[in-house]
Formats: sequence, structure tokens, C-alpha cells
Amino acid sequence: MTIDEIKKMIKAGNVEEANAAMDKLEEENKQLFEEKKLEGVENKALENKKPEEVIELKKVEKVEDVKNNAKTSYENVFAKILMGRDLDLQDKLKFEEVNNAAYTHQVANQPILIPETTMAGILSLIEEQHPFYGEIRKLNVRGNLTIKQHVSVDAGDAAFVDEGTPATDEKNTFAEITLTGFELAKLVRVSFKLEAMSIPEFISYIQVEIADRVGRTLGNAVFNGTGVKQPKGLLTVLSAQSGTPQVVTTTEVTYQDLTALRSKIASQFAPGIKFYAQSATIWNTLANIVDGNKRPIFIREVVDGGVGTIFGVPVVEDDGVPAGEVVLGNPAAGVVQNTNEPFSIQTERSVVDRETRYQGYTVLDWAVTYTQAFAHLKVTAAAGGTGE
Repeated sequence: MTIDEIKKMIKAGNVEEANAAMDKLEEENKQLFEEKKLEGVENKALENKKPEEVIELKKVEKVEDVKNNAKTSYENVFAKILMGRDLDLQDKLKFEEVNNAAYTHQVANQPILIPETTMAGILSLIEEQHPFYGEIRKLNVRGNLTIKQHVSVDAGDAAFVDEGTPATDEKNTFAEITLTGFELAKLVRVSFKLEAMSIPEFISYIQVEIADRVGRTLGNAVFNGTGVKQPKGLLTVLSAQSGTPQVVTTTEVTYQDLTALRSKIASQFAPGIKFYAQSATIWNTLANIVDGNKRPIFIREVVDGGVGTIFGVPVVEDDGVPAGEVVLGNPAAGVVQNTNEPFSIQTERSVVDRETRYQGYTVLDWAVTYTQAFAHLKVTAAAGGTGE
């Protein structure tokens, strides 16, 4: 009987059998428990475990305790590894279970999956700081993912027909987009002093640091990504369309520009649309635009995560939008992201610099599936007016 087999019995709810098996192992391996060996190969077989590790595997009184503490337990293991602290036997087994890799003393050389609870906190912070990115649809499919991009409806709009006459089939034009994934890596440096924090404090700190660094990259790329060694951003896609039908060009933002912008959103995407712009653009430009009766069109009120409304549509601050410009759209309906490789972290300790380097790594990609869900108000220095 091995530790793995005992663990399976515990997970299956056979607590009494598991404890009996543990008693039997202790009896059969009495010498191992009583004598400490200086060397031993680490694996999941009890006979090859170090004595101090075997003793640390305690009997489980309630299966519910294991289930209820599973996520918290791995979060603690994750924090201990990043902080360079020693792991006990249960910590190492939990690491192996979650990461599907054998624990070694050189954990820094292998990626460590971020706990679900910690990752949820990171994503929440990113979504707060970069609301457009936060609202796009997100999938987690390993490997390449092919999706359809709707281009146009060529025929088949609804029409009145005589009784017995079949309706015309709808004809759509779609383009296939394959999300292959782009590598995203960010480095976080933490001094040795910070590693003296408590685990909850450290988890909170590392969440903020990763969210800040990764969030800036994602929040900017979702608008401006070039498609070369990074995902293609929304504004890059809209500017590449023939005739740029979703782009309004102006030299100075006016009331007419905003109504033209609103007209470019297909009705099916209207529920859920928002204006996105940098804070300076909102307060220096949009908040000062008036209609024909000299009344401000920007209404200051906190609604749906925004700072106000224009035409009843929420206005949201997002630093990813180019300075002075405005994006109107429904990201939840028009952009899909796929994460090919879950976010993980590798560590490297530098005694000389007295710091630990944490590199976050993931593989992801996204695509604009419905361009009609967006419109871009582009401000240029060139002469002219609104470009349709």
C-alpha cells in the first residue's frame, strides 16, 4: 500500500479504511519511522520517503476537511514556494497534484500554476483597471481554436411572403480565424524583505503586482495590438477594413461626430454598448460638447461602471484607448479570447541583488468576431471633417 493509494481512499470517502491502512504501514515500516536516513529518493511510495516526511502525513478525521481546504491548501503551497519557504509532505503532494509534475528541490526551474483563487483576484484587478478587456468573452481551450468571424449578410433579410411561399434562406459571409496563441511574459521583482510577509499579505501583494504589469499590456494590446508577435487589436482590425466603415475621422470632436459614431453600431449589439476613452479625453473633451441648444450631452452620473452617460450610453475610463480618441462598442459580443496555456510563474533568487524575480507566463490570443459591434472615433491633424 502506497501513500497515493491511501490518498485515493481518503478522496473516495473511505476514511476508516485509509486510517487502518496507515496503521498497517506504520507497523510494517516501523524501522523507517524510528530511524532517520540522511539520503532517500523522493517519490510517492512510503518506503522511499524520508522519515520526517512520513511522520508529517497525519491521519484524516473527516473527508470534508480535505475537500473544503483543497484550494486554500494549494494557495498556501504556492505562496510558500514563491517565498522560498520549506514545504512539508502534504504541501509537496498538493503541488504534484495541481501541477501534474513531481516536486523537486529546484522548483524554480519549472512553472508553477497560479491557484484559481489567486488568479481570480488578479483578473478582477485587471478588469477594474482595464474595463474593455475585462468584458471580452474568454475561453480556456488548450491548443489552437478556430472561430468564425461574421463579415456580412449578403441576402435573406426578413420579408413578407405569400402563404405557401418559402422564405428566402439567409446568406452570410464568414471568415475563419484561428487563435494560435501568443506568449505573454512579465517579470516582477520582490526584495527579500517582502518575503517576511505573512502568506495572506504576500498573496495580496503579488496579485497587485502581476495585475498591474500584465494588465497594462493586455489593456493596451486589446485596442492597439499589431498582430505581429502579439494579438491583433480592435483598432488595428477596424482600420484594415475596406473603406473603414466602422471608423469616423475628425480633426475636432463634435456633436455630429458622436451621432455618426453611434449610427455605426448594428442594432443587435446596441444593448451593452459603452463609450471608452482616456480620463483626459472624457473630462477635457466629451464633458464639454453641447447639442444645438447649448446643452451638455455628457450627463455626470455613476452608472454601469462608468463615470457618466452620452445618449443614455455609459461612458467608461480606459487608458488603452489612444489619447483624444473614442471607442464605442460591445466587447462582450464582439471579441473572443482563448487562453491556450494557463498563467504560471517561475522564480529565480539572486543573492547578490537580494531579491527574487517572479516571471509570469501565459499563452493567449483573441479575435474580433463582429466588427459591427464597434465604432472608432479617430482624431487626426489632417484637414477635413467627418470621414464616413
